[in-house]
Formats: sequence, structure tokens, C-alpha cells
Amino acid sequence: MGNRRIAGFVLAAVLSTTPLAGYAADELSDTQTAAKHVEQGIAHLKANNLDAAISEFEESNEILPDAESSYYLGYAYYLKSRKDNGENRKKSLEYFEQAYEIDPNFSPARYKTVEPTPEPTTPAPPSSEEQPKP
Repeated sequence: MGNRRIAGFVLAAVLSTTPLAGYAADELSDTQTAAKHVEQGIAHLKANNLDAAISEFEESNEILPDAESSYYLGYAYYLKSRKDNGENRKKSLEYFEQAYEIDPNFSPARYKTVEPTPEPTTPAPPSSEEQPKP
């Protein structure tokens, strides 16, 4: 009788954790899908396709709201607001706030704007006063 009880307990434990394994796989899939949307959104940002970027970041944010997708969504709306109305500026601020509510220490690391590198300057030759005397 004792072995049956143990077997029943083990069976109940295994069956109760089976849905959790499926949930973990779904969560991993959601994380990967959301990450792909963020990557695509960043690519659109770099190409200055703001509407497409916003669409990708919104999709990511629906699947898995996180600081990164919220921040980049805010950034895309900010860039868009520079060209048109204040409604996009308002959305920008809302998403920036959401990002920092989710993670107060968030720092965007994946999207770097390409800034022109300064041309190297060659030092001017020393004047005759500065040259050492032989």
C-alpha cells in the first residue's frame, strides 16, 4: 500500500509540472519572437523607416513588454515628433517612462547612431622659436 501511495504522489507531481514545461517553452518562444521584432525595429530605425520601426517595436511590446522595446518605441516616436505634431512627442514620453518603470537602470546598448568620425589632424610643425638649437 505504501508503494502505491508513493507512485501516486510521484505521478501527480509529474503531471502537475508538465504544463509548466509547456509554459516555459512558450515563454522562450515569446522572448525570441519579441527579440526578433526589436532587431527588425532597430534595422528600420537605422534606415529611417520610422513607421515600420514603430510597428515592430509595438509588436514586440505586445508580446513581451520590456524596457528595451519600450525605450526604442519611445525613441522612434521622438524621431517622428521632430517632423510633425506634438502627439508623437507625448507618446514618446509615455514609452520612455514605461521603459524606466520596468527597469530604472536600463541603458540602450544595441542601437548606436553612426556619427561621422573626425578626421585626424596632423600637428603643425614647430615654429623656429620652438625648435631646439643644435
